[in-house]
Amino acid sequence: MNIKKTIIIILLALVAMSADAQSLNKDVERLQYVYALKVVINDSIWSGFADKQYDVPLLYYGDTCCYVVNPTEKFLAKYPSVLIHSDNNIQIYQTEKVDDKPFHMHVTFTDEESNIDYRTPFMRCSSLEQTSKTIPDVTSVNEWATMVMHEYFHGFQFKNDGYLDTYETITNTVLPDTLIALAACHDWYKESITQENDFLLKAIDANDIEASRAYIQSFFKSRNERRERVKKKLGIDIVALEQLYETMEGSARYIEYCLYRHFGNFNLSDAKWLYTVGRKYYYATGFNLLRLSDKLRIDYKYAIFKDVSTVERNLRILISE
Repeated sequence: MNIKKTIIIILLALVAMSADAQSLNKDVERLQYVYALKVVINDSIWSGFADKQYDVPLLYYGDTCCYVVNPTEKFLAKYPSVLIHSDNNIQIYQTEKVDDKPFHMHVTFTDEESNIDYRTPFMRCSSLEQTSKTIPDVTSVNEWATMVMHEYFHGFQFKNDGYLDTYETITNTVLPDTLIALAACHDWYKESITQENDFLLKAIDANDIEASRAYIQSFFKSRNERRERVKKKLGIDIVALEQLYETMEGSARYIEYCLYRHFGNFNLSDAKWLYTVGRKYYYATGFNLLRLSDKLRIDYKYAIFKDVSTVERNLRILISE
């Protein structure tokens, strides 16, 4: 070990001892809270989320340093770190600032073999204080935590066997931003998306299965026509890409929604951004497809990341019966 790394480790150890004497600082307490929420999600929302095989290292950017939870050996070899907390579920290390970017709230993975996130997800998030500077509406720990768990769920997705390969295959065939560009450039496309989402909302609110079935039929009629128009006029097959992103972002938004309900004092009608379409419309349509599946008691969680067409296929089977 070189002198620079030795000095850094000594300094980190001194800070760690200070943190320990103060019974853990607020950042460590927040990280413990995040991992407690993983158990909540696992037990009452999405089984398997807290299983060790799906664990994703979390890199937390504090004011003056970084903390990393359950780091890989590759991370520890690259960044001098000191263990400051350990229990049966998590190990928290303190390390130097890994980069100087002002804000983090995302999962990363790369094709660079030397990187810590080489073909494996790594969760990165900023502290509540840094998040509030970037997104002023986020002022409470629970609001911040829902954002963290949304992104953390992406890590869980990519830890499922085959999902990363599926993602790469689909996005190598059709550019990831294609759906956003189509909605921005073609009024007919955007209008169809809005109509499709309205059909989903009506199917969710319907009082009986036959009414829901009728709205689902209308949803697929509009969706099929839009996709076919894109293919004929623009020469792009967007089916797999749309299913991929509705699966990916819809399920992550679903986790946020369930956590808001867990925290209490939540009314979905006051959070229209969750279920109404925006620039990245597949967040809302994906979320509503899952809510509709829940309403109809259609199981999808066991297969959604093995086959991104699962949710659509289940609903198509329902209306064909």
